[in-house]
Amino acid sequence: MNTHLTRRVAVGVLLVAGALILSGCASITENTHAYLGAPQLAPANPSAVQIFTSEPKQPKIRLGEIILSVEGNPSRQDLENRLKVAAARLGADGVFIAADQTHIFPITYWDWWGPDYSEDWHRVIVGVAFKNQ
Repeated sequence: MNTHLTRRVAVGVLLVAGALILSGCASITENTHAYLGAPQLAPANPSAVQIFTSEPKQPKIRLGEIILSVEGNPSRQDLENRLKVAAARLGADGVFIAADQTHIFPITYWDWWGPDYSEDWHRVIVGVAFKNQ
């Protein structure tokens, strides 16, 4: 009985460690907010939401902003899916990218052998959700 419990604990530890390793590769934090005075629409189908690299010329109603804070290197598809799902919650037909910036922060560590330098990369993507008129 004791070995059975030990095996369960070992398997649990391995599963948690594997999940932490896989989730540590890339993370996307989303912050969505509707603009004040924007109409409150029913959610849309995320697969129908289009993504534009710049603001389209057609008449539109801006619904809100979607801010993605990205750590690591997630796939383009993951980033686009997060934008589409967030825009769909606002009832949007599309979302255009207002900003896509990577910030590099220098980091200095001190240990017995002196300073060690590295960089921390952080990417911020701002999209504006809109409804066609």
